[in-house]
Amino acid sequence: MNRSASDARDLRAHGRFWAAIALAGLAATLLLAWRQGWLSRILDRQQLVESMRSQGLAGPLICIGVQFLQVVIFAIPGEITQIAAGYVFGAWWGFLYSIVGILLGSAFDFGFARAVGRPVVRRLLGTRRLADVDRRLRSSKGRVAVFVLFLLPGMPKDAMSYGAGLTALRFWAFLGICVPARMPALLLSTLFGSEANDGDYAAMVWIAAAAGALLVAALLYRRRQGEA
Repeated sequence: MNRSASDARDLRAHGRFWAAIALAGLAATLLLAWRQGWLSRILDRQQLVESMRSQGLAGPLICIGVQFLQVVIFAIPGEITQIAAGYVFGAWWGFLYSIVGILLGSAFDFGFARAVGRPVVRRLLGTRRLADVDRRLRSSKGRVAVFVLFLLPGMPKDAMSYGAGLTALRFWAFLGICVPARMPALLLSTLFGSEANDGDYAAMVWIAAAAGALLVAALLYRRRQGEA
């Protein structure tokens, strides 16, 4: 038997083993979160804010953990958790804690997909969603297209993090594209939350207008992609 082929098979087996361990750990965490009512708090802005206001390191760690969960469980709307982070910690600290959680969540999505392979990811995302993600990520424009997809609101960013793990894109290259591209929309969300806490409604209108402009750009981009 070819030694390199055997080594590659062993590497994939190890990858699947550690992915299974990671998935089991995530499942246990989600079960605990559900039993303790943490998942319901994520979807309830007031409860989420109260949890993040915990004393000491607990508040920032909860914020980071919540952002991690909303990337891994892509059904959780990120805007709720990001605005709450800005509301509690202010624009800049809320942004910092959020980007750490998003980085960890994106890294998990990518590594998990690469370890378990396409069949598992297809069951996770669904055939139609995975096909859509594949089409977007395998654009002929390459990394620039991937950056734009993560930059614009309304794109299935968390699903694309899983899908990117099935491509030839390297892990650090993925993080180098994904995380910076997500920063502008994240900063707008934490700024909005911070201004909401301060009661500066004029600033909130300007931030909402900027987010709306990004959304229009996303819709135009989607239309062009559909016509291509």
